Amino acid sequence: MYRLFLAQRYLRTRLVNLLSVGGVMVGVGVLIVVVSIMDGFQDQVKTVVRGNLSHLILTPREEVEPFESLEAALRREFPEVEAVSPQLHFFLFHEYQSQKLQVLGEGNRAFHQLTAIGVRWAYEARVSSLPEYLLCARHPDQPFRDDAARAREKRTVLVSRAFAERFLGTPPPPEGGGDPQWEWLLGREVRVMLGTIESGVEGEPALRASSYNLVVSGVYDAHDTVQDLGTCYMDIDQLRGLIGLDKARHEYSELRVRLGDYRHAEALKPRLAARLPGFVVETWEDQRADFLRAVDTEKVMLVIVLSFITLLSGFIILATLTLTVVEKTKDIGIVAALGGSSTGILSIFLFNGLLIGVLGSVLGLGLGWVFTENVNAIKDWLAGAGVTVFDPNVYHFRHIPTIWNWPSVLAIMLGSAAVAFLAGLVPALRAARMDPIRALRYE
Repeated sequence: MYRLFLAQRYLRTRLVNLLSVGGVMVGVGVLIVVVSIMDGFQDQVKTVVRGNLSHLILTPREEVEPFESLEAALRREFPEVEAVSPQLHFFLFHEYQSQKLQVLGEGNRAFHQLTAIGVRWAYEARVSSLPEYLLCARHPDQPFRDDAARAREKRTVLVSRAFAERFLGTPPPPEGGGDPQWEWLLGREVRVMLGTIESGVEGEPALRASSYNLVVSGVYDAHDTVQDLGTCYMDIDQLRGLIGLDKARHEYSELRVRLGDYRHAEALKPRLAARLPGFVVETWEDQRADFLRAVDTEKVMLVIVLSFITLLSGFIILATLTLTVVEKTKDIGIVAALGGSSTGILSIFLFNGLLIGVLGSVLGLGLGWVFTENVNAIKDWLAGAGVTVFDPNVYHFRHIPTIWNWPSVLAIMLGSAAVAFLAGLVPALRAARMDPIRALRYE
């Protein structure tokens, strides 16, 4: 009983021990916040990328069979396949007025590259989360439909929120706050340019540039500002007509496949590759492997670097408990003279170190939870003060994503308590080995 009593008494009466508790608290809190943000970042990345790329991507390397027959064959031969959607990709250039070029005296016409993705909406809605990303459209079930544009023989396009904010302007938020309303963009025209190769003089290839005005029929936000800024969606037949391609020869440039369970993807890849030798078969993780690996590496490196805060607090605990042993030499001698065993004296200082670790971990848990729950409010407050800590153009998201992962949190807390316990082992051994006679004669 005296062991815990003396351990908690030494903890309460010595300010330096409370500072050690504060060091453990800060280390645990920082690690919890970093791990929560990185877990949220990884989950958000996977959600966004999976929504845009579907589970599997099939890219043809040669002339392939028509989509209708191929889609029916895949769903018939592979029970794991839930839906298939065709896509046609082509590069467009959005023409806009650049103030930078005007200042340089080079005119003010500039061009922003866009990847135009042609889709069949009914099929695309089955394989990706694009319908969930729609912010506005006159006909959400048919977002490329615009009767006024059809009457003017204009083609329609879905543009992203990031593109609209960059080139078309941001509407004021509604009264009472909230997100901006984007309906004001519907019917606006976006000028694009495309280049096609034609036969020139003496049969030599020549580049012909053509300009078109596309009518905005909807706005979407996939929460990936960099990707969204360079991507727009069109009806696949309208895009094919814009480019001037023959449907029989250029029906699609990719197939997107959704599975009933993504866990079957790796096992299904070789089977699909054997069935479709003219296709490259990849998962969405294959196409974003470098990016996902970089996120994983960044998380590991941050955890390793910030773990030194906990190790530093361990050295502080070692130093403070060593000083405590020196200061309490006479007390140690009295305890030994009254019948306290070496194990009992050892336990006093081990318990002291453990109490520092446990108390600091619990307080760090509270600190980490409060900061994690309010991280976006803190970000907004700092932004209002002129300090930008999270640029959506850099980190791809408008809000800092977080995930509270209890196994990781408990691992951090147990690790910190273990460091504190081990830090108290050396001074505890020193105290246990003291000669009671010499300890009583101390001072």
